[in-house]
Amino acid sequence: MHEICHIEFDVTDIARSRSFFEGLFGWQFKEFMDTMVVFGTGDKHIGGLQQVETVSPGSSPSIWFDVESVDALLAKAQSLGGTILKQKAEVPTVGWSAVLADPDGNPIGIVEFAK
Repeated sequence: MHEICHIEFDVTDIARSRSFFEGLFGWQFKEFMDTMVVFGTGDKHIGGLQQVETVSPGSSPSIWFDVESVDALLAKAQSLGGTILKQKAEVPTVGWSAVLADPDGNPIGIVEFAK
């Protein structure tokens, strides 16, 4: 719990980026949504490539942490001076996610996997 579970790169061309990372690291890719592919090695999930219009320097890659409860962690983050950047949302076939920021504004993705 509370370990990195997903690293996500914003990309403007999924096919080009997929080819780059396949060649660079040998990652294997699977389709996830129309605008995302996920990658890993063997059975190990590492992250995803998310299609965007433009990549904003400093916003990518994003790091996601496995949490027991999105709701509880969002409340805890706020009590410690953090803010909510993206409210809890369902991720089909995965569970729930949200994005919070630490007191300096650094984004932190959290994922509550369906049980």
